Amino acid sequence: MNRITEMLGIKYPIIQGAMQDVAKAGLVAAVSNAGGLGVLASGQDTPEQVREEIHKVKELTDKPFAVNLMFLNKKVSEIVDVVIEEGVKIVTTG
Repeated sequence: MNRITEMLGIKYPIIQGAMQDVAKAGLVAAVSNAGGLGVLASGQDTPEQVREEIHKVKELTDKPFAVNLMFLNKKVSEIVDVVIEEGVKIVTTG
């Protein structure tokens, strides 16, 4: 254990990149289930799409995961609201 793993509640200090069109529920949950931190890409997704992916991740894992907020997305403030409403505790930004 180190500060990163303790802070994030993960086993290994591995943080998966939020690659658009790749970092969706299946990959995010697999990384989190393996002990790293899965990161859901929001890229140019709509708030509704992000909410749906968050729900899928939660069905696949009970481990911590993050959502990446892409500030170029015109709906980023709405996505922030979704992340808060869904209780996601960790975010990354890009």
